[in-house]
Amino acid sequence: MLKDQSQEPLIPENKPNMVVPKRKLSKMLKIGGVICAVAVILIVISALATGGRISTKTNNVIISKSGFKLLALNGVSYNKNSNSFTFSDRELKKDYLNIHFSYEFVNGEAKKASNCHVDSREKEPFSSPGCSQRLNMEFKNNFRADIHEIDLDGLSCHSVQWHTKNRSAEITNCFLIEDNWYGGGGLSVQRWPLNRVNVPLQPHLTQKYKVSRPSGSADQVRFDSFIEPYFISAGGAAVLFDHFLPLFISMNHENDKKLCFTSEFKKPYASVSSDDSLSLQYLVCKDQKAKSIHQRMLKMSKIPFYQGAPEIGILRKPVWSTRGLEKPDISETSLLSFVNNIKSNKLAYGHLFIDGNYSRSSGNFYFNEKIFPHSHQLIMELMNSPEEDKLPVGIEVFPYVLTEKSDLFAVHYVNTSSLNQNQNRNNFLDVTNENALKWYTSHLKDVTEQVNLRGLRFSGAFAVDLVEGLDQASLITNKTLHHLSMFTKKFSEVAQKLHKTSLIGSGYGSQIHTFIADAGPMMSSWEHNKGLKSVIPTTLTYGIMGYPFSLMGPIGGVNIDSDTSSNPRKPPEKELFIRWLQLATYLPVMELSAGPWLYDQEVVNYTQRLLSFRSDELWPNLLSSAVEEAIKLGTPIARPLWWIAAEDKIAQFIDCEFFLGDSLLVAPVLYANARHRDVYLPEGSLWRDQLRGSVYKGGQWLRQYPVGLYEIATFRRDMDSHNKH
Repeated sequence: MLKDQSQEPLIPENKPNMVVPKRKLSKMLKIGGVICAVAVILIVISALATGGRISTKTNNVIISKSGFKLLALNGVSYNKNSNSFTFSDRELKKDYLNIHFSYEFVNGEAKKASNCHVDSREKEPFSSPGCSQRLNMEFKNNFRADIHEIDLDGLSCHSVQWHTKNRSAEITNCFLIEDNWYGGGGLSVQRWPLNRVNVPLQPHLTQKYKVSRPSGSADQVRFDSFIEPYFISAGGAAVLFDHFLPLFISMNHENDKKLCFTSEFKKPYASVSSDDSLSLQYLVCKDQKAKSIHQRMLKMSKIPFYQGAPEIGILRKPVWSTRGLEKPDISETSLLSFVNNIKSNKLAYGHLFIDGNYSRSSGNFYFNEKIFPHSHQLIMELMNSPEEDKLPVGIEVFPYVLTEKSDLFAVHYVNTSSLNQNQNRNNFLDVTNENALKWYTSHLKDVTEQVNLRGLRFSGAFAVDLVEGLDQASLITNKTLHHLSMFTKKFSEVAQKLHKTSLIGSGYGSQIHTFIADAGPMMSSWEHNKGLKSVIPTTLTYGIMGYPFSLMGPIGGVNIDSDTSSNPRKPPEKELFIRWLQLATYLPVMELSAGPWLYDQEVVNYTQRLLSFRSDELWPNLLSSAVEEAIKLGTPIARPLWWIAAEDKIAQFIDCEFFLGDSLLVAPVLYANARHRDVYLPEGSLWRDQLRGSVYKGGQWLRQYPVGLYEIATFRRDMDSHNKH
């Protein structure tokens, strides 16, 4: 039986009491004093030499000559000179994250605890009182920071919590972009990794992409329709923020090489309770590489995912929609012409979505009889065709309430005097009102059943639209809307309950409610600002955020600049359409709107071949297995190169190639008039050229690789060679 060492006598009973002579004792004390003095000097010199930072191997509280407390916890320490927290990988003995702030330290302490384990399934593990080892720090002007060490199923994490009772203050933490970082959400100019983008400080809220480019200037980068306060680095760090913060984010603004996060109750946010204190809370975790940390976060449901799949037809075959047609004002005649063109040209189809101005009014989703006099008959005929000719139909809906129901079910506003009288403000559905949700759900069910609809596209629900020109305090809702993006999340919950074939156009913590994440129409351009070059980075970012089934809008994009009934849209350029079609064939979901018949028979024939290839070869041999993996594990269907080649530094930067599953590298042409492109083959495998049959060793560039207009470069990984490596 083991003894409690704290209860053992200072002198064991079974040994004689030894007495030291006084002269010898005095000499020993002098020597001991000298040794202690030298030790203290060495500690001070060591602390100064490391900028006042203490080793992260143990828990420490050390008082310097100035009385300043230098604090360290397993894996994290406070650095006096840089005024920052430094997070370290204890296995690699290497720092991986430095978080800076501008608050003056007052005092603090480190506390030990034992048997620290937190259930990884907890929704927000930002607090674990009584369990974790922790640092508690106070700063001037009533700021407080607490860091808890948390064990999440064997993964070492730290919960960082800043608080102040001053609701007019702000809390800002920044970290240097010293590694390659990914995540955060869709952007109006999407880049991969985030090191390449310049995002000014702005609310981290969902919003619709708007064409607002003054003459001679570039678009200011904005967050887009799907966002998530979640970031991972190539080196295996993950930072996840609380979803209920009044959060502002900047990325590499003015090339400052920083990711900055500010919590502040300023427009459009507002404190919704007199008990609110201002906080900034986030979780920092570390694993070996980006792939492994992301897999751990998925497994622990820190990044949730929908454990189901849309209908196979919408994945295997393309969605056709009216949102990219020449005339945005759809009618029964133009819809029939559109369907006849699809069928007469023998083009595959999975679903047809009717978008735009088909309905009676805002918030009323019944067909307008003036433009669709036979809507019920039309849709029934499309659905009751022979099995191989059936065309399931869906419609686009928005989070709006009928005008006559607005007093009961819509969001209301106060302090609207500052608004322009002509500013359009829709009757937004009050998602906090259970009766409003019941009415809205019942209305959509009735519309769906009346005309036998087989899908719904849920558009809108952007938090920025809800408070445009105002702030959160101006909203009058049935219950408190604790965070503006809860408008987005609650709308996605409605969508999930209504139809399995749902396309959802916005998301914030909405992964478990989202079947297909619809990024909305892209611009008909070759560029990164919502054009062709943005498609791969956006798809990869959505996959990292927990949305493996993503839709990047109609092939070729949409000419939104000419979006009026008097000025019909121009179809995409022929070459842009072809290159976009090639890329979309390998994406999780594909959508066609501008038809290939707008060009020539050669384009029609090529479209037929690619759609047949996707359905008959790509789906059974590769895409279906990637879909199964996404359902079970949340794994992205379209994967970044570092997913396969974790140690390959070049792979971390590639934003113009991706993997479909684990074995097929896709390298589309993304530049106008290009008949060559550089292709990077990740290290660690042999690669078989699917166009020409050649085999290449990985870890090299194929410079000026020839790719004709009707070709796309793909390379299959030799799995045996990878396993040998």
